[in-house]
Amino acid sequence: MIDPASAIDGDFDVLVRDGEIAAVERAGTRTNLPNATVVDVSGYWIVPGLIDPHVHLRDPGFPQKETIQTGLHAAAAGGFTTVAAMANTSPVNDSRGTTAYMIEREKEVHSARLVPVSAVTYGLRGIELVDFEAMIEAGSRLFSDDGIPIDDAMVLSRALDEAKRLGYAVALHEEDCALSCNGALNAGEVSKRLGVSGYSDSAESQRVRRDLAIAIGSGAAVHVCHVSTAESLDLIRAARRHGAQVTCEVTPHHFTLDESAAMIWGTNAKMNPPLRSHGDVENLLAAIRDGTIDMIASDHAPHDPDSKRMPQLGAYFAPGHPVPQLDHESAKEFAHAANGVVGLETSLGLALQLVHRSMIEPTRLIEMMSVNPAALLRMEAGTLAVGAIADVTVIDPNLEWTVAPEKFLSKSRNTPFAGMRLKGRAVLTIVAGEIVYDARKA
Repeated sequence: MIDPASAIDGDFDVLVRDGEIAAVERAGTRTNLPNATVVDVSGYWIVPGLIDPHVHLRDPGFPQKETIQTGLHAAAAGGFTTVAAMANTSPVNDSRGTTAYMIEREKEVHSARLVPVSAVTYGLRGIELVDFEAMIEAGSRLFSDDGIPIDDAMVLSRALDEAKRLGYAVALHEEDCALSCNGALNAGEVSKRLGVSGYSDSAESQRVRRDLAIAIGSGAAVHVCHVSTAESLDLIRAARRHGAQVTCEVTPHHFTLDESAAMIWGTNAKMNPPLRSHGDVENLLAAIRDGTIDMIASDHAPHDPDSKRMPQLGAYFAPGHPVPQLDHESAKEFAHAANGVVGLETSLGLALQLVHRSMIEPTRLIEMMSVNPAALLRMEAGTLAVGAIADVTVIDPNLEWTVAPEKFLSKSRNTPFAGMRLKGRAVLTIVAGEIVYDARKA
């Protein structure tokens, strides 16, 4: 059992009753429980339910990409008991009605929990703030216009003041669009070789610089989504020294892959922010080790093949193919392909590589994938203490498996990890005492 919030890391038995943790005792202490269902997880890790603070479930609005049903089943298969669903749906989650729709769909699924993320501004237009109090009352626990930066500094300042007043955080998509220039890949040798537009590091870091200055002035809690550059990390460290309440997340694709993945996987390695240089990846790994990065988030972004321009470009890219030189029309198609990769079913396996490579301890992994996301979402979760809700993930850290997109429970298959061998996977996902995913039956 690994429960950082309770300072537990050892062999324990966990008793669940009526959806709560009823007892945590040294392994073998209780041997006579005639009315209990006994699940033998010897050799596995029992951890507080994993929480993904950043996913896109595309529902309402884009059922060809994902639905709340398929997304929550994918989350449970990945070991997540809770996911925070971003607001860039259609309609945007900027009203009580859309939030209520999401929560009602969740109740029908009986799988992982869904925490709605409210938009910061109506329609994600960056102009008029949503009714923060109404959205919290409806069930939202985080505010973000993710996918679109908030360009107006005054609008952001007012949003931070409102979030601070109510005790919640604002999650920021950090991009200066005047500098990113609709770039398709990181500005560098790979973008040049493929002949597609580049997206500079400074597009992220300059906006991080501005927004953290505003955050320091307001004293509000801010969260930097999908950090990808060394300079952004330095700015976050500096802001903390100046008193900023800032947390940040990194995605498994950003700490596992660099920009060269686009030469193999094409648009399935296209996301915003883009995969960066090898040096940036090394800096992200260092920031995971030293504690600068608080959370691992999948940024699960499902897309259908047409959105990824696979009919036009799929034949150009595959493992073992020579690097293509895209013609002008193909480069335009690449630029117009949707950003993002699916991640709910690969996130834990990729994150566990950090443990197997002795870069972090298991306790640190659980802090990043359960304890800290729970705090960001203002949830009473991230622990297996007696009395806590029985959200539990059971992990086999030594199970070796191959990423097979055709077996995903997600509706979409857009991943740059197809065929990768990973070590470690969730085998049981338990929400409020109910087993919602059991790999033994999958």
